[in-house]
Amino acid sequence: MPAGQWLGWHHHSGEEKVLEGVDNSGKVDLDDEAWVPTELMQEPSVLEVTQAKGSFCEIDVHFSVPLDPDGVYDILTDPNNHRVFKNIKEVTYRKVLENDGNRLLVELEQLGRWQFLVFSGSFSSRVIIEQNQREHSVFFDLARQGVMRKFSGSWKLEPLQGADSDSKPQATGTENSDVDKTSDPTMTGTWVHFHQVLEPALMPPWPLKGYLRRVTEKIIREMLGDLQRECLRLSDFKKLSLVKT
Repeated sequence: MPAGQWLGWHHHSGEEKVLEGVDNSGKVDLDDEAWVPTELMQEPSVLEVTQAKGSFCEIDVHFSVPLDPDGVYDILTDPNNHRVFKNIKEVTYRKVLENDGNRLLVELEQLGRWQFLVFSGSFSSRVIIEQNQREHSVFFDLARQGVMRKFSGSWKLEPLQGADSDSKPQATGTENSDVDKTSDPTMTGTWVHFHQVLEPALMPPWPLKGYLRRVTEKIIREMLGDLQRECLRLSDFKKLSLVKT
């Protein structure tokens, strides 16, 4: 899944071949030359990049998409979601550590790409991801500390009800976790919360701090743009399927 990777840590382990659930040995069809960074379809109601105490960069994003939480969760946790998130160049390692049918613990390494103005490059991130299907949540943290001292965050999904997609959804009464929320006729989509905290092991010199924060924000915006488009595509497909039946 896309952890909101950061420019910098570039690690490869040629001996590791574990790619559980990943097709094509982790490779994608999109060449660097064909990759075009994605623009946001709809600006998030909240997208903040701040410098909290004890961190280089803290990111908070809240926005809505026209797809139910189950559908969004499936996109985020799909071992092959590099087909959706085009800034994921390659999945180099994926291993399931625990699986109880609801909670899944995965170790994952992805090679990402970035582009800012005339500059571009690639970066690697190795994380432990905790996925909880019932709660529609994904948490991630560093699997190995290297260039980064902190690299943690979360995705949290809530059912969005009513016509106003720019306001926080009302409580939906989730006491019964087995209720199929997608059957609710008032459901219009999902309220997505993304949070990430980053801190390099060595703080970049003053002239580079602002530049690296802008690169980080751009990577996040491209990731969100890909997610928005995939949610819209799946939502339109479901509507078309309903019309045909």
